[in-house]
Amino acid sequence: MPSENENLIRTAYEAYSRGDTSQLLALVDPDLEWTYLDPAHENPEPQTCHGRSQLEWALRGQAERRLTSQLEEITAHGDKVMVVIHTPGIDQRRARQAGDRNYLVLTLRQGRIVAMRACRDRAEARGFAGIG
Repeated sequence: MPSENENLIRTAYEAYSRGDTSQLLALVDPDLEWTYLDPAHENPEPQTCHGRSQLEWALRGQAERRLTSQLEEITAHGDKVMVVIHTPGIDQRRARQAGDRNYLVLTLRQGRIVAMRACRDRAEARGFAGIG
């Protein structure tokens, strides 16, 4: 049975897949801490930015490039949720190839996404989320 956190993340990604970024962003804390991997580098060091506006800017850029993402896998462990996102064509725009997939660990508190961390692969994401 899916957890409350899994359901929240599914709701967020369903909204995004419909193009409803405002509903998705309503589930994101204004002070979001977002750790990402710079797509310009094959083996990037994690970079961190803050604020929901940074995520909104990135989502707008993805939409302008007509890239659409599908939620492929979701696993919750406490306040962390690991997701695997498939975005056809994304590898053409980045140095690090990952089968057009992104691996993220989202941290939730009080029904909001407060942190988002990009990982290089499923194993790294599972480890960061504490999934055995």
